[in-house]
Amino acid sequence: MIDVLNISIPFFALIFLGFGAHAIGFIDGAGARTMSKFAFYVTLPPYLFLKVSASEPSSILNWGVVWRYESGTIIMYLAAAAIGYWLFRLKRLESGIFGLNVAYPNYGYMGIPLAILAFGDAAALPMALILFADTIVLLALTSCFVAGNDGGVTESVKRIAITMASNPLLLAVLAGLLFSASGLPLPKIPQQFGSLLAGAAAPVALFALGATLFGQPVRAAAGEVAAISLLKLIVHPLLVAFFFLAIPGQDPLWIKVAILSSCLPVAANVFMLANHYGAYTGRTASAILVSTVFASTTVPIFLYWMFYGQG
Repeated sequence: MIDVLNISIPFFALIFLGFGAHAIGFIDGAGARTMSKFAFYVTLPPYLFLKVSASEPSSILNWGVVWRYESGTIIMYLAAAAIGYWLFRLKRLESGIFGLNVAYPNYGYMGIPLAILAFGDAAALPMALILFADTIVLLALTSCFVAGNDGGVTESVKRIAITMASNPLLLAVLAGLLFSASGLPLPKIPQQFGSLLAGAAAPVALFALGATLFGQPVRAAAGEVAAISLLKLIVHPLLVAFFFLAIPGQDPLWIKVAILSSCLPVAANVFMLANHYGAYTGRTASAILVSTVFASTTVPIFLYWMFYGQG
């Protein structure tokens, strides 16, 4: 248990430190957004690029992990969208964003730093593959709910493609794969430069996440936010674990990274997409805040299970 606490307490302490810094006025909203951009666009992409480019392409393209993880994710997305539509009487686009809340984990600001902290540098490869595949699948699913609200399927696909092409983490993974496949060695100077930036990735991302969360509204739709948090933090990882544990054949490290990925809180990117489409924005912000707070309890529980229950 002490191993789990040694990982989770400093990790979430950095998030709450950023939250507190904003609360006391040490950093304002503009500063929090600047730090978030710095983490997302400057520090995290070099880290992913260095780890992926240093590996064999065949070692990261693990289709067994992709279909297991995405099977659980697709089920969660569609089930959550149905719950939003039938139980909470949401409109089609709103129910799609509701499903996105439930299925899209916070890879960038939490997943990458936590996976490395918990399982070491080797966790970068499975995290990169899951991030890449999951983002494509979830954006494609969302486009099905967007279609008809903003110009039809063609316009929806175009916007999804633009969103994917502007995601620096996806681009970093793709660039790393291409560089690895080229067989060229990475020169020392860019390697050192990238390593310096990558060293700042975890603390900056976590502090920025906390600072950004301060001031987010906790709206009156408590039932919807509670449902999102329950489905995201508990049901999603249990379903993903089922696909991996009931259908053996994967490396234990990849299994642990997959389960860890699925138990993360709602991704900050979901708010950006909700805001972009003008649907379910306020409740998405609430869900990000509430799920992140509760994740400080649920994520250590899943870590404990992975450390001591799975060996």
